[in-house]
Amino acid sequence: MNSKTTLLTMLAGLFVLAAFSLPEMHSSAPEEGEFEIPENINAIFEKSCFGCHNSESDYQKAKDKMMIDKLGDLKKSKLVAKLNKIGKEVSEGEMPPEKFVAKYPDRVPTDAERQVLVDWARNTVKTLTKK
Repeated sequence: MNSKTTLLTMLAGLFVLAAFSLPEMHSSAPEEGEFEIPENINAIFEKSCFGCHNSESDYQKAKDKMMIDKLGDLKKSKLVAKLNKIGKEVSEGEMPPEKFVAKYPDRVPTDAERQVLVDWARNTVKTLTKK
């Protein structure tokens, strides 16, 4: 082989090695069936959140911020961001908002339910970012 062919072969080999050694990117959507909301979490969402935060809601502002029924359709990076937001806003008492609490006091999550949501959101983020 001449030096030009040898050089091209070596460069091609390096390109292949580099392609296989790149870190796996996690910005794609979770694979089908990979992201599921557990029944106990879904029950809390249905009681306290789903009335506003779903794709069928009449509350556009709430839909623009979060559609719980569409979380599984998000790319991992966006899903992680939404789960972080759930954990933060629920733990800080920002959700549900005061207007909701005043209008539907029976639908406000208990402190235990809030903690379950926060723990689920944070643990799910950890799981998704490990993959």
